[in-house]
Amino acid sequence: MTERFQPGGVTHALVSGMVELALASALLAGSLAASESSPGAAASLAAASLLWAVLGVVSLAMAWLRARVFAAELDDEAVTLHRLGGARRYRYDQLSAVEVSGRRTRLVARDGGARVVRGVRGAAQGNRFRARVLARARAAAGVAGGPGGSSPAPRRTGGAEGSGSSPPADSLPAVQRERSSDG
Repeated sequence: MTERFQPGGVTHALVSGMVELALASALLAGSLAASESSPGAAASLAAASLLWAVLGVVSLAMAWLRARVFAAELDDEAVTLHRLGGARRYRYDQLSAVEVSGRRTRLVARDGGARVVRGVRGAAQGNRFRARVLARARAAAGVAGGPGGSSPAPRRTGGAEGSGSSPPADSLPAVQRERSSDG
């Protein structure tokens, strides 16, 4: 079964864009009305109209991207990130952690590279995404504590690290061939 995460805020960005474009048209109308009496004010209103038109187009583009392009899908084998350049799959054995800090969620690969998950927006959705990725990765690796197990505790940052040798709570399980040195 595939789960899909999409960012919220589509309606907000759409309404914002429409209001900004309405303001741009009102400023342009004011510029045309003031053009005969005060050319300086007309130029100023035209510049403001152009600025608001650009902001409106950017808001509408962001609404379209959030609604149609940005997404993250989870299946039994991998996480798929959808972006402007297309979709990219990351198998669970290629990932080492899921980081949620503030409003940003990132997948951390075993090679050290981090990929921002644009389909997940905000800390609450990021924490849900992390929990689902960890559960699916554990299930794929056959590690106890999968979907029916207890939910992982968030990683603590700052302060002294624990003296135990266990990995951080949001680390993904290593594949069997990486854990065993004798093959």
